[in-house]
Amino acid sequence: MTDHTEIETWAMVRAQEIVMQQGANLVVAAQRLDHKKTTANTYALRAAIVTSLIEALSAASQSMQTSQQSA
Repeated sequence: MTDHTEIETWAMVRAQEIVMQQGANLVVAAQRLDHKKTTANTYALRAAIVTSLIEALSAASQSMQTSQQSA
């Protein structure tokens, strides 16, 4: 991820993936009033968000290292 547009596109796609997978599971559990599954899906949604943030930070760090090496 070196280009600003590329980063924005990655972020939008990743957010959509998280919402479609984890968010949908959370909604279904909440609609069914299943407290245990709602709680579990809340934690899964949080974990997916954290994982994507770590992935973004890692990519940004690698991009900075590549930029510094080529300078």
